[in-house]
Amino acid sequence: MSGDNRFPEELLLNEPDRGRRLIREFYQDYADITKTPNYYTKIFPEHETTKTAFYRRSLERNGHNQRSLGLDVGCRGGVLAGMVGLICWIGVDIDDAALEVARGSGVACAEMDFTSAINFQDASFDVVMMTEVLEHLPYPVITVREVHRILKKKRGSAYVGSVPLDYHLHRRWKVMRGKRLSGEQLHVHHFSFKELDQLLRFYFDNVEYLPLSGTAKRHPRWRLPYNLFVRDIAWAAASPKAEPSRWNVREKF
Repeated sequence: MSGDNRFPEELLLNEPDRGRRLIREFYQDYADITKTPNYYTKIFPEHETTKTAFYRRSLERNGHNQRSLGLDVGCRGGVLAGMVGLICWIGVDIDDAALEVARGSGVACAEMDFTSAINFQDASFDVVMMTEVLEHLPYPVITVREVHRILKKKRGSAYVGSVPLDYHLHRRWKVMRGKRLSGEQLHVHHFSFKELDQLLRFYFDNVEYLPLSGTAKRHPRWRLPYNLFVRDIAWAAASPKAEPSRWNVREKF
């Protein structure tokens, strides 16, 4: 092989954590704490109060208490962990400014880039919480598989969280008018209810939902399909399957 085919190794960056640093800087720039000083502690009372009560009921029903260990993935300022309470929570986030706020509120936490892998040992936790996080991650199938891996394989082990749904009728009409599906630049995955449901039921035996907004939330007696009439949804999945097979990445939704 001639010298002309040599790969120019000297041009490569020697910065192993550069990707994590860029992601962290992106989130911090988006937060712009100088303009929104309460960014890491701000909550939307209606949604947060509703879904944390939903999480608590599910955890209580599955026998969890202060002896249970929970992981809040994307914990931000630790607000939700404090609201849910009930068990012993720790948190991880990629944003060190958020972690400083969380530690100030009494949450034991650490910096972690969980955009793909979640770096904990197998069967480490009784509960994993991921509220308004999954839509920010590029490969939800990998993430949920990682959640399943780090949960203890017991009947009561639980995965709770929430996401916006982007394929309800309002958003579909928006796209037909030439608009973007979602104007939120931090959202890199757009869920339909069918996709979310298939993914959770692939790894868990028991899954229940709580619509947070949309026509199906306002009119529960109409029994409208979640795929078309829910904008935001919370879930509580329990009883991780002992040995699920590989997810079919070519699955059509």
